[in-house]
Amino acid sequence: MTDQHRPEDELVDKVLSPQDSLGDKRPEHAHRREVEKPAGRRSGRPHGRPPRSGRGGSFRWLGWAVFLCVLAAVGWFGWQWYSASLTGQDDFLLTDPELVPPSALAGDRAVVLVFPEWDASGYVTEERRIISRNRQDEDLLGIMQGLCAGPAISGAVNPFPQGTLATGAFFNRDDQSVVLDFSEELVTGHPGGSTAEVATLTTILRTVALNYPDTRRCTILVGGAQVETLAGHLTMDRVFDPRRWL
Repeated sequence: MTDQHRPEDELVDKVLSPQDSLGDKRPEHAHRREVEKPAGRRSGRPHGRPPRSGRGGSFRWLGWAVFLCVLAAVGWFGWQWYSASLTGQDDFLLTDPELVPPSALAGDRAVVLVFPEWDASGYVTEERRIISRNRQDEDLLGIMQGLCAGPAISGAVNPFPQGTLATGAFFNRDDQSVVLDFSEELVTGHPGGSTAEVATLTTILRTVALNYPDTRRCTILVGGAQVETLAGHLTMDRVFDPRRWL
């Protein structure tokens, strides 16, 4: 009875047989995964990170090149701005014509200034060139400022009291009239005398007539208002015709 082979025993033998164990029946590739190291670990890189290509290095050098170019441009503009501030010409980046000074956009214009001779025997003319943007008001003011600065030729004198400034000039195209405004020194510093007053007024009106021959009316202000006289001899609170003073 004990030696009789039973079907149940044969089933138990199959279950417990070493050849039928799970470890011996695993696929061949499962054994390779246990014994082989990943390719990434052989080169010292973390597992799963792709190898670094040469393109990354190119982008890095390109980034440095762009950075250096930007740095050089900033440095150049900074130096230009600093240099311009030292010379007072800090308008080189302005593009609005109304903000740019006349010297930045203008050419020049030939003008004629009139000054009395040193011995009061007559008048002499002096030719100059002024900065011009072809604007009548600006040109007229520049001419009057040149008069107040005095002559640059010998034999002529300045008929304006020291410190006199031309503060405004207005040109009306409709009736060809001009209005000139001078600082108060024109009156407060004037030496007086009919000859000196005539010399001052003639210098102004004759200069206007030579540079603006179509002008028919000229009003002279001092400190923004008309004055009765310069020093008691000539009446100033009226409109002058510059042509009559040639």
